Amino acid sequence: MEISRKTAIIIGMIGVLLGIAGLVVYIVKPDWVIAYTTLEVLAAIHLIVFFMTHFEVLKEVSHQRSTQLGANSILMVVIFVAILGIINFMISEHEIRVDFSGSDAFTLSPQTTQVLKGLKEEVKISGFFAEGDGRAAAAKDLFDNYRRTNTKIKYEIIDPDKKPAIAKQYGISEYNTVIVEVKGQSAKIPDLSEQELTSAIIRLGRSSKKQFYFIEGHGEHAIDNTERAGFSYVKASLEKQGFGVKNLILLSAPKVPEDAAVVIIGGPENQYPEEEQAILNDYLTGGGKLFVLIDPLSKSNLETLLSKWGVILEKDIIVDPSSGLGPATPVIAPNGYLTHEITNKFDQITFYSLSRSVGFDGAYGEKLRFDSFLQTGENSWATKRLANEISIDPNQDQKGPIVIGGLFSHKKRGDEKEESAASKMQMVVVGDSDFATNGLAQSAGNGDLFQNIVSFLAQEKDLISIRPKASQIEALLLSKTQQQMIFYFSVLILPIGILIFGLIVSRRRRWL
Repeated sequence: MEISRKTAIIIGMIGVLLGIAGLVVYIVKPDWVIAYTTLEVLAAIHLIVFFMTHFEVLKEVSHQRSTQLGANSILMVVIFVAILGIINFMISEHEIRVDFSGSDAFTLSPQTTQVLKGLKEEVKISGFFAEGDGRAAAAKDLFDNYRRTNTKIKYEIIDPDKKPAIAKQYGISEYNTVIVEVKGQSAKIPDLSEQELTSAIIRLGRSSKKQFYFIEGHGEHAIDNTERAGFSYVKASLEKQGFGVKNLILLSAPKVPEDAAVVIIGGPENQYPEEEQAILNDYLTGGGKLFVLIDPLSKSNLETLLSKWGVILEKDIIVDPSSGLGPATPVIAPNGYLTHEITNKFDQITFYSLSRSVGFDGAYGEKLRFDSFLQTGENSWATKRLANEISIDPNQDQKGPIVIGGLFSHKKRGDEKEESAASKMQMVVVGDSDFATNGLAQSAGNGDLFQNIVSFLAQEKDLISIRPKASQIEALLLSKTQQQMIFYFSVLILPIGILIFGLIVSRRRRWL
């Protein structure tokens, strides 16, 4: 379809006016992003159309060949520069970044992004690095990522040698230290990472500290134990998120402390007396949040308490012959997590050494609900033949997938005008405790899953652990034939082809 000279000129004039209008809006109202973006996009479209048709317009108004060629060249340059200017402006205002690291090493995790988008207070970050130190550049890249997500992030890179007064003001005694300030409070980060930086922002932004209580006295994994079987790693992770972590001995108090956000039972080995079970039952009846990690062969007798809340703990062991960690350690891949807030967008594998199945008693279906979110693979089995040697008998054992973890809660009734305290009860039961111990919590996604669960129970759904990302170096392996093809194409075919094309164009121009 041909465009007349008059129409082309009108299109070009409209493009110029739209471009000027967009620039004016940007200067006067820089917050009107949609407005000036729309104007500049429309300007670019009109100018491109005019650019594609201006030769025909010039031919109609120009008779001399030399004048035509000159006008063509000048107009081509002017319009082309204008289009490039608009495109450059749009790119500068709407940055597009692509992470080619292969492990998203330069991309903020979804959890960090969610925390930053929820910021209501300004966050000031001061990084103290020596000039020329490569870690200063890496810190700046990280700070830039945070600021792109939320403009409330303000940062400054400071050389303590050049500004010793500022370093003294913040009490900086060594390089590579970062200070985060929120609402008049500050935190020092000696070893910068996304995990540490986001955790500091979370801690400083929280108005109150929620308390987590780990029950002890029955052979549970101790939060002060730094050995492989201890819970000191998950304790430190929770404290980094700004939570308080304490021990709880049930018989030393008539009830669970009022400030308990979540109570955690981590792998008990010995029996819970009736008095302690009664305390826990009262806590759940009052709308408490309980996280139970219970292994197979446990002698805790907690089945008595849990059965009152619809929990079925089978006396079995999950076996998965296809597991690369051994048949007694089933692995759950990302596709094994059922739809739930706890595992939403959770894409890491987790594994469980000696685990048991968790089910729901349908007799409680009228008032309680069970949302399973952890299940083993199709190659797994649940066996009740707890002999010394683990084996599978298809005639006696249950074929997978097997549920090993889920959430028990009250059903919401439509006729309830207000949610009662009792109806807020939530209890997560996982048929394994070893996955959260020091020896395993730092592997794969085990520690992250633990933090996801307690954060959910504490009604802190945006505070989910952020694992540091490591860069990947991947080698490109080529066969000998592929190497030869690349060599011939880049060194011979492509240069010779360009040379021949240039000679043809040059020869044709001589005949014009």
